Amino acid sequence: MPIKLPSLPNPAKIALPRKLLSLPKWPVPATASHTTPPKATTHDVPSAVTRGSVWRDLTKPVRAINWRIITAAMFGIGILHIIATLAAPSLAIATAFNRLEGVLPSNRMVVLPQVAPGTQPLPFLSPALRYAMCRFDTKIGPVDLTVQLSESGSSLTIYSVDGEAIYTAAQSDVPMHRVRIVPADGRFLGLTPEARGLQSTEIPSANLTADRGIVVFAIPDRGVSYQAMVERQLSGATCNSFTERT
Repeated sequence: MPIKLPSLPNPAKIALPRKLLSLPKWPVPATASHTTPPKATTHDVPSAVTRGSVWRDLTKPVRAINWRIITAAMFGIGILHIIATLAAPSLAIATAFNRLEGVLPSNRMVVLPQVAPGTQPLPFLSPALRYAMCRFDTKIGPVDLTVQLSESGSSLTIYSVDGEAIYTAAQSDVPMHRVRIVPADGRFLGLTPEARGLQSTEIPSANLTADRGIVVFAIPDRGVSYQAMVERQLSGATCNSFTERT
């Protein structure tokens, strides 16, 4: 005899509790993407803002300097340097005239020996030149200078007491160069030879007005072969008072 099983209820007609009906729906998984996100690199290029802040930090000490004060200080140093250079001759303890005053006689041309470390009356004399010097003084009367400037490189320079070059002459076609130095006080110096009816055979190449100073006559030293000629030209230079000649 067949066994009769009890009938099961219809699942569609089973009433579910309200709690189960209010449960949220399980999220549907998104489809997997084969693209991988870019990896962050450790050496990223700094942005413009970062570069600007770094530059400001580096230039901060420079921007803190007051360039107006520095510019004014540089101008001031330059002006002081120019003033010191111009005032150096006046502030010197011993001038060239003071050094030669005790060595050179008054109104006499003296031939100096060849320039050597122990025979320099003045510093910075060129060893390539031979010198003859005269310390002139017009207190007694005018002084006449006579030098031969026929050799190439020869020169005549007249300096004042302060070291200022008041006259200079170089090689000339005229065999003998004559310069007359007269006092600066304007006193009467007597009648000239022309005023006395005499004809002067020596016409000065130039006339100067000065009280005291140094005359420097220089000739190139051409070696032993020309030593006699150089000595003859140096010895032929004269520096005499006009009163002594008359």
